[in-house]
Amino acid sequence: MYRISIEGRCEEKQFKFVPIDWVELDVWLDFDPFKDLESSQLEILEDQSEQWWQQQLAAARTSVIPFNSLEFDHVTKQKYQWLETINPESHAVRWVCRHHIMIQRIKNAINDNPDARILCIVGADHNHALYEGLIAQENVQLIYPLK
Repeated sequence: MYRISIEGRCEEKQFKFVPIDWVELDVWLDFDPFKDLESSQLEILEDQSEQWWQQQLAAARTSVIPFNSLEFDHVTKQKYQWLETINPESHAVRWVCRHHIMIQRIKNAINDNPDARILCIVGADHNHALYEGLIAQENVQLIYPLK
């Protein structure tokens, strides 16, 4: 739904829209990190996942723009390191590969639009990986976190 509204708004304002995310539900669902767990183990991990979410929310409140801070990114990165310990294969597909694809799509958009200003909008859980993947990009002024 968000993509439809963003594309429509971009078209209205005559902005070029370049999707960068990668999610194919058939693959995504097959790599659920909790997919094959017993119910007792699943309940424990879901509780831990909720605790991570609460830590993310607390960190999100530390900035003027919620979910837009290095503090939020730090907690989020720790959360995904925890998820990797549960199911490394799932983590590799759902997050590592996905972030590589997203970063490459951003680099492609930068190369296809030299000297243009580019606004990249992603879910907050991606911020840390995209920032780390783009910070060394030559000829790019990366403004993050937003002020």
